[in-house]
Amino acid sequence: MSSEGQIGLRPPPGQSAPPRFDRGWAAADGGVMPFLSYVEEGNGDVNWSPELEALHEESSRGHPIDIFSRRVTLERLGRLDAGAVLLDLGCSTGFLLEDLRRAHPDATLIGVDLVASGLAKAHRNVPDARLMQADACVLPLADASIDGAVSLNLLEHIPDDQRALAELRRVLRPGAGAVLIVPAGRGLYDYYDHFLSHERRYGRGELAAKARGAGLEVVDDLHLGSLLYPAFWVAKKRNRRLRANMDRERLEARVMADIALTRDSRLVRAGLWLERFLVERGFRPGWGIRGLTVVRRPPASP
Repeated sequence: MSSEGQIGLRPPPGQSAPPRFDRGWAAADGGVMPFLSYVEEGNGDVNWSPELEALHEESSRGHPIDIFSRRVTLERLGRLDAGAVLLDLGCSTGFLLEDLRRAHPDATLIGVDLVASGLAKAHRNVPDARLMQADACVLPLADASIDGAVSLNLLEHIPDDQRALAELRRVLRPGAGAVLIVPAGRGLYDYYDHFLSHERRYGRGELAAKARGAGLEVVDDLHLGSLLYPAFWVAKKRNRRLRANMDRERLEARVMADIALTRDSRLVRAGLWLERFLVERGFRPGWGIRGLTVVRRPPASP
């Protein structure tokens, strides 16, 4: 069976079957398409934009908290059988897909996002990943077709995040797991979150509760960036008072300055290194910059 048959890929709109894949999707003119689009005209609303995608790409590849998040995600995903089918939900420009390819060289990688500009770059970064422009709440994949999934900083952009979690459960094989990372601190929503079009930041236990409500088992629920949290909390509380006084241009300048301030910080890197050391020895704080929730579809689920 082909990989497309294995994952039960739905034909894109206007086509009778999925095209052949060989480091890109076969196009009718003999060329290669970087991704398949399952977004029909008028149905592609997304709480993101190409401009935000470009800002995200510039800031996140080398930022310590993003590197730390990707590393922990791979560790929590764990070992998988050769030839596993792995889904990156909200793959953006493909940084995590690159890490997944290095960690799982024999896996079939699937990347899903709604922003075309990010998917085009993801194809250049990981040309052997099967990329799709699709809604996380309406995935073009068969039931029980995925052996493992990851999703970093996506769910906070989705108005109905519980619907996305239910869709994730649908495509996971029984017993298969997923690692989810979201921004933490429900009361810390500030101009940074507003600028990035976040629907929410997550309260303690909120994502775990929503996952259970979607029929997923919660394997673990913890925080990242815990040692940096006191300074983060102070900054976010201050920032909450500033948003009303800034237009879009000033917001962008302020967000970029905030990212630059921490991107090359030795203190941030040292704090994350120490946190990693402590977590390996059982440190499990109830606070942090980001929440990490590990879930799985119940092994005996119908």
